[in-house]
Amino acid sequence: MASRTLLDKVVGLRESPAPHLLLLTDTTAVSGRPLLYSLVHAHLRAGTRVLYLTTSEYPQDLRQHIKDEGTVGKIEFFDGATDPCGWDSGEPAECVTQPLPEVMRKGRRGCRTGGKVAVVVDRLEGLAMHQDTTTLVRGLHTLANEKPPSPAEGEVGQVVVYCGRDVVSEGLLQAVTHLATCVLHLQPTQPCSCSVVLKKPSGKVTKAHEEFSLTLDFKIHGVKAAQKTAGPAKVPAETPSSDPTPESLLAASTFSLSLTEDQRRAKNELLLPHTRVQGEGGQIHYTPDREDDWDEDDPDDDLDI
Repeated sequence: MASRTLLDKVVGLRESPAPHLLLLTDTTAVSGRPLLYSLVHAHLRAGTRVLYLTTSEYPQDLRQHIKDEGTVGKIEFFDGATDPCGWDSGEPAECVTQPLPEVMRKGRRGCRTGGKVAVVVDRLEGLAMHQDTTTLVRGLHTLANEKPPSPAEGEVGQVVVYCGRDVVSEGLLQAVTHLATCVLHLQPTQPCSCSVVLKKPSGKVTKAHEEFSLTLDFKIHGVKAAQKTAGPAKVPAETPSSDPTPESLLAASTFSLSLTEDQRRAKNELLLPHTRVQGEGGQIHYTPDREDDWDEDDPDDDLDI
């Protein structure tokens, strides 16, 4: 079944066409960074030029895990982690303050004519500290959908956005999820699993929840459908053979619903209070208080007007 290999197809770039905007999220309980590295390595092996904007990890640390030696494609880092606010250099880093299309345009000019470019944003919450939500969402949409203005610039084949869904603001997460053509939500399970939502250009939406593992060189393998946790067994309700009759309800009752002859006679002879008042005629008895004013000439003479 295709759904069993959906994660492998998306991360291994075997899905055609590739999702223009891929959103990868994790939580504090599970890290999606190895899956991100696997996706980047797939782009490098396919000959794609990768423009990697980092706001959390230093480029020299990322190169320990992402190595482009011997691959067809190359990677270029945009450092938004070392000095993003410009406390050391005196000026904030352009890659975190300028709109994404402008930042990546410089890297796209270094691509060969007709080549593909993959843009990686690692992590979105770090970028959101320097730009408002509207600017970020508009920049991601433009970057994922615009055509290169000149043949000298490489075409963006995919934009990969990585963030923590329990860290990034809810409004920004909803907006990027709406834009994304593929969403990978990493789940803190054993073994590790991922919820996949893929939106086809035809409008078809494919969903899957799959377990997976990674090799030491960040190649994904062992993808299979995640096992569903079995819930408690439900006891089937008894189906009555026929509709209950008044006789059966009386027989099943734990108390008597009928009156004996003595109870019926006592009930009929009981004189209720409202019946007694109606027979005697109603009267109202009122005892005046000491403070009551009984002067009928001027009822307001006790007021100081």
